[in-house]
Amino acid sequence: MTEQRFIITENMMDSLYGSDNAKYGQHAKHLLASRKLLAEIVKRAVPEFQDASINDIAEKYIEGTPLVGSIPVAPGLTNAVPSKISRGRNEDGVPKEGYITYDILFHARAPGTGEPMTLIINVEAQRSQKESTLGYHLMKRAVFYACRLISSQKEREFEGKDYNSIKKIYSIWICMDSPSRDSYINRYRLEEKHLLHRYDEPQENYDLVNIVLISLGEKADKDRLIHLLQVLFTESHQTFDSKRNILQKEYHIEITPEMEQEMSTMCNLSLNISEEALNRGLAQGRKEGRAEGRLAGLNETALRLLSMGLSVEDVSKGTSLPLEAVEEIKKQMIEKNK
Repeated sequence: MTEQRFIITENMMDSLYGSDNAKYGQHAKHLLASRKLLAEIVKRAVPEFQDASINDIAEKYIEGTPLVGSIPVAPGLTNAVPSKISRGRNEDGVPKEGYITYDILFHARAPGTGEPMTLIINVEAQRSQKESTLGYHLMKRAVFYACRLISSQKEREFEGKDYNSIKKIYSIWICMDSPSRDSYINRYRLEEKHLLHRYDEPQENYDLVNIVLISLGEKADKDRLIHLLQVLFTESHQTFDSKRNILQKEYHIEITPEMEQEMSTMCNLSLNISEEALNRGLAQGRKEGRAEGRLAGLNETALRLLSMGLSVEDVSKGTSLPLEAVEEIKKQMIEKNK
């Protein structure tokens, strides 16, 4: 007999939380866009800032207002708002509904380089990096975003053939689920390999594209940035008050009314807690399926998912049970609860 597979899809999560799933992501992006939090990320992930203080990064080196979800990624659309990035303004531009946009995009001037060098830094918050959930490899998407941050500079950051004015970019991805279950920070960039004889090209001429992947593991981590991000996004046992205390006492981040609203809303949505409950239900269903028969386990899992608010259609897809069978389970559940 073929073993039944349990599938948790993005559609199932969206069905479970309705618009709250998207709301959680939006609040996470706006929270990360606060200058102090961006400064923590930049100091850890961008080598040019490793000797700068958090305060200097936040107050002196990050330029303008970080833009959240307003610059389209796709070719032909990014440059539709040419003044937004370079001038740090947040004025209205062309309609962008339905477009894929960068989560957070901003300029920062690197210190200690003699002549100020502008870096274009993009930060993406990603709840899952699993290919089974996304339908693609996240790293390939990250490469596409990074390449767009380079190619879209033409006629925005430089004109004509003035390629010497291309600005270095960092695309930083924060993922809430580590494939290894351990936290890690990886950086990917162009490097020189000598295949015949030796000629050293000045590094500044090709070291322009950088991707940083920050993955949050299941266990608490002592790394300053990882700990901060875990407190904000993956430590579901932490209350809003405890998170606020950690940010204030350990990171000296004063919580603005805007940040407080974002954090409070995220805690109320409790996305991570609900996802854990969903996974526990599926695991229990698998356990009972082995003990009492696969069908009984599938029915139990379907009942748990229906009780959590998923639609009959999504439960059928996730458990591989026929639609009619799930409808009957829901009918019995309603009758029992009357």
